[in-house]
Amino acid sequence: MSSTWITDPVFWVIALPALASSGILIQMVLSTFSCCGTFKLRGKPVLLKWWMIPTAAVTCGTLWAIAVAYVVFQ
Repeated sequence: MSSTWITDPVFWVIALPALASSGILIQMVLSTFSCCGTFKLRGKPVLLKWWMIPTAAVTCGTLWAIAVAYVVFQ
């Protein structure tokens, strides 16, 4: 692992989708406490389905694991 991984543009190409999926996952989890169970995606309300949170969690975890693996095995 190099000491300049934070300035590596390839890391950010890998980490930005992981960061975006984390934000969507947080929105989904917080929407379970709202009255109608919807979250906003591109400004439009999306009705939360039972499979959305586990799928987003697996996707988010996979993307962060790829980003960490890139930094560790660089």
